[in-house]
Amino acid sequence: MKVAWSGQGHMPANAVLVFGNDAQTPVQCVRVVHAETQAAVVCAGWAAPAGPGEQDDLQLPPWMLHTLGAAQGAETLHCEALDVPETPATLVDLVPLGAYPRPVTPTAHELPQMVRDNTLNLAEAVTRQIEYVAVGSVVCVVLLGTQYLFRVSRITAGEATPAVARLGRHTTSVELVSQAAIGPTTDSKLSSAWSAHPWAIAVAAAGFAGYEDLVNDVAFHLRLVLVEASAYVAAHGLLIRGVRGVGKSLLLQALAASLAAVRVPVIHLEGMALALEATVNTAFPSPSAFLAHKLRGLSAGVLLLDNADALFEENEVSPLGRSLLHVLDGLANRRVVVVATVTEPLPGAATRVGRFERSFDLAVPTETVRAAVLARRLASTALDAPVADVARRAAAATGGYVPKDLARLCRHALAASKHRGAAIVAWQDFVKALGSTSPSQLQSLNVQSPASALAAWTQFAGYVRLKERLLELISYRFERKEALAALGVQSVSGILLYGPSGCGKTTLVRGLAAKCNANFVRVQSSDLMSKYFGETEKAIRDLFARARSSAPCILFFDELDSIAEKRAFGGSGGGGSSSVYARVLSTLLNEMDGVGGQTAEVIVMAATNRKDALDAALVRPGRIDQALHAIFASYTARMPLAADVDLRALAATTFDLSRDLSKMQRAAQMTGADIGAICKTAAFNALRANEGAAVVAMAHFTAAITARLERV
Repeated sequence: MKVAWSGQGHMPANAVLVFGNDAQTPVQCVRVVHAETQAAVVCAGWAAPAGPGEQDDLQLPPWMLHTLGAAQGAETLHCEALDVPETPATLVDLVPLGAYPRPVTPTAHELPQMVRDNTLNLAEAVTRQIEYVAVGSVVCVVLLGTQYLFRVSRITAGEATPAVARLGRHTTSVELVSQAAIGPTTDSKLSSAWSAHPWAIAVAAAGFAGYEDLVNDVAFHLRLVLVEASAYVAAHGLLIRGVRGVGKSLLLQALAASLAAVRVPVIHLEGMALALEATVNTAFPSPSAFLAHKLRGLSAGVLLLDNADALFEENEVSPLGRSLLHVLDGLANRRVVVVATVTEPLPGAATRVGRFERSFDLAVPTETVRAAVLARRLASTALDAPVADVARRAAAATGGYVPKDLARLCRHALAASKHRGAAIVAWQDFVKALGSTSPSQLQSLNVQSPASALAAWTQFAGYVRLKERLLELISYRFERKEALAALGVQSVSGILLYGPSGCGKTTLVRGLAAKCNANFVRVQSSDLMSKYFGETEKAIRDLFARARSSAPCILFFDELDSIAEKRAFGGSGGGGSSSVYARVLSTLLNEMDGVGGQTAEVIVMAATNRKDALDAALVRPGRIDQALHAIFASYTARMPLAADVDLRALAATTFDLSRDLSKMQRAAQMTGADIGAICKTAAFNALRANEGAAVVAMAHFTAAITARLERV
């Protein structure tokens, strides 16, 4: 076949359309196979007339594409005919997988109450909607208007137990069984199936791309328990840690699909929903009884628990969390693994040996991983360039973005193309989308993305040598680390800009971040101070943690002297006023040591007009090891805006600039902020003289300069 896509209209739920024949009539039983993951579905095949370019195409129901791991359609699906025994099935055992399109949860109580109390005849619904079944294949049954998925566990046809069978009026019984009734395959079969399963490829096909090493590592630890039963080295509790939006839930869904492909029983629960249900459900005498009910029948298999930190709030273990830990304590001799995802750290009681002792960090994606995620996301999008090229280019401009941010970026780019009436997404649409998105980890902070302030660097006149020095230091930190590593030298970890107020230190650093394609977070140091005990230290720790998760990042502390003032002889900061400043400074020093390593793509920059007031422990090598003086701009430094711009000739049409600059020379102590204030005052002078003024005359500048000189 050439391509597959989702079915529309009144297409049968358990059939595929095969385009090529002239008439739309039922044909024989077919198996649809995903060539990469080997996931397969057996169903009825219907022939349909092919339109232009549709020869040998397939059209599948959405649930079937989802089950095969090709929710967006794929060119790796193949259809093959199967021989079906003439004897129809008399008994079919089904394992309920839950409603579609919700995440699969293999628990029978997810079915409608009318099915559970036999008011609705499930056998009649199955035989009316399904023509062919196969052991291990997934089928879809519409019950009360909702699609429910089931996995066929056993087929009985008279005295035989065929692998494939036809349903009909002789099918008199359909029984529901739990995952535990099936159990995993035998050790030898499971070992063979596990080894043959392409874990990284299958998980990537399900949407979780770019983390092949982590997926293989998780699969290896699952194998130790489920296949090899290595009691001495296996961990029954696996913890996947990561920031919000990095793809933890998607990873669990992809693992569930792969585990189902090798016939390993899976229960998939969500921590917050579980906690809420335990609170409102009064049918069970204790949280332990409630959890035992949720996990009933899982004698061997995997429990996937998303957002497990909902059971461990504020470093405390809830009653339901304690029940979960008791379950983990009893898994030492059982082939059961609990895989949980968390955003916040768990209490020490949950991570000791025998519980969640093995953890995996799902890190914020690197540029290579972002390219893989974007390539997967853009695979079905019409672009004006090859997908790989667009993905690499977008990945280079999205430092600190997590997969959730990348998905939002792609949606915004697609919306931008629609807004301009184009059917193809161009790079200009991505540029527009980059201007309206930022890393989600920094959205509550004063953050700018690299694309939003590049003009700040090019428009910042003067300070040529200072700008060259800053670019050199930053490039060795973000781009040329290998050159320093070859010499055994560490790059700069912190830079201090000191000088009088108004010299443009903040504007300079903002433009520097954009020039270096790094995220920029500006912190007003005094805003970190809190009247509550420990809150200031926590704010500093959280700030550095979020900056690290959004690397490459420049973390800029304005007015650093307000929280890092020189300690008095007694050891307390803030001029010896209290121990609060000492604790704050100690926290800041510890975090500075954490970003000093070569692996952290975070650089701390700070500005102050009181360098002598800073504590000596902060401005030393390994922390803030570079101090650059932002001095007053000289006459020649104010003059050029760019190498090819003649400022005198540009301004000669309105006034004699030389006269203006001769007066400006009298104010050698004027900062960039002073010059900006003069221009603003001159403009107001022009408007005050004439409401409709289109130009600013020399007289207006003269008055503004005179007024400003009186203040310096």
